Amino acid sequence: MKKIIYLLMGCVLLTTSCTLTKRVSPMTQVNVQVNFNMDDLEYVGEVTGSAEQHYFLAIPYGGRKYYSGEIYMPAQFSLGGTDRAVRNALYDALLSKPDADFIMPLSYEVKQQRVFLGSLKKITVRGKAFKIKAK
Repeated sequence: MKKIIYLLMGCVLLTTSCTLTKRVSPMTQVNVQVNFNMDDLEYVGEVTGSAEQHYFLAIPYGGRKYYSGEIYMPAQFSLGGTDRAVRNALYDALLSKPDADFIMPLSYEVKQQRVFLGSLKKITVRGKAFKIKAK
């Protein structure tokens, strides 16, 4: 009986003996609107980006995790901006033209393979890249 109690206490100590450090900076969202004319922009070219993401019970795993920023898009072109695969595809599209400041997404293609308790999503985004002219 004592061995079982010691074993349970050891399991509890092993599972609760981890350290988590989290730094949080409280901030408020600032909404800024900048109106550009086409004279203020320089067309850089067409861009394409793609990404692939695995999911298990709707939780993403594997794949690339290096980009975790916010993607702001108009409501009429909603790719699901919180999806890791979407963020990575848009990031790849922007990186394909290093001198571009932003991209305007035009179309996207989603291929999804569903398996038991999971799925594989492949996203390809096509858009136009622009650079802001320095004055």
